[in-house]
Amino acid sequence: MIRYYSPTEINRDRWDKLIAASVNSLPYACTWYLDAIHGDQWGALIEDDYTLVMPIPEKSKWAIAYLSTPLFIQQLGIFSEVPVEESKTQSFLNELKTKFSYIDFNVNYGNPIESDTLFTTNQRTNLILPIPEDRTLIRNSFSENLLRNIQKAEKLKLYYGTCSVRSVINLFSENKAATLPNWNEKNYIVLERLFHMASLRGFARSMGMYSQKHELLCGAIFMEWNGRSIFLFSGNSEEGKESGAMAYLIYQYILDAPTGTKIFDFEGSDNPGLKRFYESFGAIEQNYIHLKHNSLPFYMRWLKS
Repeated sequence: MIRYYSPTEINRDRWDKLIAASVNSLPYACTWYLDAIHGDQWGALIEDDYTLVMPIPEKSKWAIAYLSTPLFIQQLGIFSEVPVEESKTQSFLNELKTKFSYIDFNVNYGNPIESDTLFTTNQRTNLILPIPEDRTLIRNSFSENLLRNIQKAEKLKLYYGTCSVRSVINLFSENKAATLPNWNEKNYIVLERLFHMASLRGFARSMGMYSQKHELLCGAIFMEWNGRSIFLFSGNSEEGKESGAMAYLIYQYILDAPTGTKIFDFEGSDNPGLKRFYESFGAIEQNYIHLKHNSLPFYMRWLKS
């Protein structure tokens, strides 16, 4: 039986143990991650005795509850220690529809969706790179163009090192944020809170690539959890783009990733240019589904169209 649990009813220790043991394990579903993004007010759908769980980061507007995927969380959905069956996914989705009039939500790569679902569905692209035990072999999967960019950075003697989260944010803000009109300082504050909560637990690092003049050319925040390293957020300067700094940063990070890391997760992308860049490392698709459902009263539907 599937039941909705309020924030105070969730056994957080049992929850995190299940997420860690899940066949489709992702850090986005951990209690500390959800707290950092959504506060401690998220609920959940749970079947039986924590056999299957689905975090619910619900919101409300004008007294109407709705469900959307928060920023800095790529995929949520159902988590389980055994593969999730289509019928189970459908049962959870039916529960969502009884609770929310508006849903704009990503379920994870391990949640198969029946073709006759009443949701509008769209496949989203995610690319992952399996990391061999001998990491020096990873370069064998790189495209010729990627290798040229790495060689360019090597000739310029760029060097890899730690950097602050705020310095990565500044690079992003100065070189990318202008193309994203909805970005604001609140987003950066959430990102910093998430990073600090993760790094205190040993699950995140902020790394950069520097010029010989000690200038930060590009930087990235990596989420390191349960054998999976996620390319969560990055910033790149014009000089960084010209010097191949980001390609070199990702390569150096893969060599430096924690022992036991088996997957480098690029966290995207549907953008054709980024997709080609990620594929140039030898990355393969591990896609997920975006769901949309709108049963708001007709006079309110335009608010979420």
